[in-house]
Amino acid sequence: MFDKEAIEALQYGGGTVEVAHAVRSAFANKEPVGIPDKFKLHSLEAFMPHRQRARGMMDTTAIDSFAQYVSAHTSEGTTVFVDAQAMTATAVLNLGTTSQPGHADDLAEVRAKPTAAYQALLAIAGRPQGQGQAAEFLEDWCDAVQCFDDDSTIKTPSAIAAVRKLTIEAMRKVESEEQSLSASKSTFESVTAKSNDQIPKLVYFGCVPYMGLEERTFVMRFGIQTGGDKPSIILRIIKAEEHQQEMAQEFAEKVADSFIETTNRPVVLIGSYKPRQ
Repeated sequence: MFDKEAIEALQYGGGTVEVAHAVRSAFANKEPVGIPDKFKLHSLEAFMPHRQRARGMMDTTAIDSFAQYVSAHTSEGTTVFVDAQAMTATAVLNLGTTSQPGHADDLAEVRAKPTAAYQALLAIAGRPQGQGQAAEFLEDWCDAVQCFDDDSTIKTPSAIAAVRKLTIEAMRKVESEEQSLSASKSTFESVTAKSNDQIPKLVYFGCVPYMGLEERTFVMRFGIQTGGDKPSIILRIIKAEEHQQEMAQEFAEKVADSFIETTNRPVVLIGSYKPRQ
């Protein structure tokens, strides 16, 4: 006499054989196959001496190493996508072709690595800074900094001293007249930032922004906010978006040029790629 569990075990055993046949047929005919929820497919790839196909992610910050790896592992349809906004380039090694598309899961990526100088610039640019913070920035990167007042050059030590000695001077004059039928009051108030040394109007900061790119000069407008008890400094990069576009284009050209002398040269495109299930 078979109980319920025994009957289910027999049904499961027979179903396993049928599922195996259905899966083999699906692979041969490239057709979808329906499998009951109780069945789970297992891959034996982990127990084989070699993987069935290459898949993974190679990650680096060196363009030359990226080009060498992509050239060594490229296949038909391999394409490199350069994301200008993120300053990254991703090679889809098994993208395949239109007639034989690949799984697009074997990748290599190179990320433009920002230099310490450029990171320091981004950390301070466009954000209100105290006098001490602004002066320390100029001191730490004095070799990369040039200060100007209109067309004349200001020595960096003098500019730093001006920033440290910056004070707010408030002047108020109150005049009042009281008469029998009317009263009048006028108030004149002005707030100015003054220093005994010459305050810069423009700050030039020269550095290599990303490893492998050319050195460039960032021009910052020196601004002073006098709304509080103490002045705050704002160094704002002029045409920051234009700098970003030029660096992205330079990075894309560097990636494309890295494949000129390689044997297997992939297609290099501006953009990004995301495979869909």
